[in-house]
Amino acid sequence: MRCANPRLAGTLAFAAALLLCGTAHTPAETLPPADQLLRRAMAAPRHLSYVGEVQVLQFGEEQSEASIFRIEHLAPNLTRRWYLAPRRFYGDSVISRGETTYSINVKRDRVLVAQDDSIDDQIAEDDNFSVLMANYTAAYAPDESFEGRPVHVVLLTNKYTGEPTMRVRIDAKTDLVVGKEIYDASGSIVSQMRFEHVRYTANIPKALFEVPAHLVRFTGPARSLPSVDLQQVVSRAGFKARGPKYLPEGFAPVEGDVSIVNGVRTLHLLYSDGIRTVSLFQNAKHATVNLSRYAVKVTKLANHRARYVTDGPTTLLTWSDDGLLFTLVGDLELSELSKIAASVAP
Repeated sequence: MRCANPRLAGTLAFAAALLLCGTAHTPAETLPPADQLLRRAMAAPRHLSYVGEVQVLQFGEEQSEASIFRIEHLAPNLTRRWYLAPRRFYGDSVISRGETTYSINVKRDRVLVAQDDSIDDQIAEDDNFSVLMANYTAAYAPDESFEGRPVHVVLLTNKYTGEPTMRVRIDAKTDLVVGKEIYDASGSIVSQMRFEHVRYTANIPKALFEVPAHLVRFTGPARSLPSVDLQQVVSRAGFKARGPKYLPEGFAPVEGDVSIVNGVRTLHLLYSDGIRTVSLFQNAKHATVNLSRYAVKVTKLANHRARYVTDGPTTLLTWSDDGLLFTLVGDLELSELSKIAASVAP
């Protein structure tokens, strides 16, 4: 899969894009199978143009975060997100033009230019959907109403645990995803997204997707073309890189790449079960992760001292071993990430 941080968020496009009580308005027998409706929802932005406001909530044990942005999308591939909250991001925006993303920081009059992960979106989408359906069962829940419009509700249940993991709300007339909720193993909501004040229109000025000329441009980290052949990527790392020998049930390799981050050669390996993701970063220069804005905690990892932070449903775990610095980032609890980390051995 290709996921808001542009990097991770770029990596699992469907999981990040799957964006309320009522009575079923359409007989179930007239609907396509739930997995087919999900597939149509994935493709909807290619032919639908719209504007609206998106609210994203991330619930953590220690703190929760909310973000709100205005969105304009002109099919097939022009998108602008203008942030209204939190305050530190107010006025910033992200413009996507095909495979290029421009992250604009208005306070610093600068823009970061990056290339999307996927060179062939159709291949990426096919791969994403296959991984998703291999690990989750899609079934209809009762239809609902959202801002006066009927929506179909699809519940994704993990095949290994039997637990509901995601609830997706899809506009019955347009197939656009207008809401989603993700749950942890206990059934608690860990993230929620609502797409409000939706208006379908192609009358969107193309000037909205232009990057202001006066901004100072910076190029994102230089990296090689992502590859699904993780063994080959590891061999190109330039140091004795490692991969995990253990992954949670349903997780599979997605892609990997080698990038130059602040002058340091860094290997990134991505794994996913179709909804949740795990990224393993490593370098041989001990280029540490900046955790200054988080409450950092210490844990024991085999014979190593490790640090970790939690941010909503995401956990980051970092440690050093045999001259390498490792960082795991995933939508998993610390106990599960620790098992993965312990399996990263020579």
